Amino acid sequence: MTKTTLWLRLVGGFYLLLALTSLRVLSVDPQMFGAMNPFAADASALRAFADAWLIFVLEMGVLGAIMLYYARDSAHNRILVLTVSVLELIRGAGGDLLWMSRGWPTTNYIPFMIVHLIIAGTGLFFLRQESTGK
Repeated sequence: MTKTTLWLRLVGGFYLLLALTSLRVLSVDPQMFGAMNPFAADASALRAFADAWLIFVLEMGVLGAIMLYYARDSAHNRILVLTVSVLELIRGAGGDLLWMSRGWPTTNYIPFMIVHLIIAGTGLFFLRQESTGK
């Protein structure tokens, strides 16, 4: 098994796990976002945030399923590893930096940023290793 195959399986499974747990939270207690929010927000603002989060969660679920499906032939699907790695840098770590700069608690977002950087870094590293034959 190649490193990119393993990466696609692990990251794809992780994405699906996050999507399923987030869907559970969104369906059981969408007002939970109020406890995380450092700003004053009424119920409609929290609902709007939860709705936007749902779109992100659906994206993660689709990407997770695609990664698991295409892991079986990772040599021909290297662009998927590159795409997800770049998304992790921009949408993941970059988004966390943006939110922290706007007042969201760093204690919440630094751990997420580390996870984003690990996913992106290992994906790019494995792609490079496999392209050079090492």
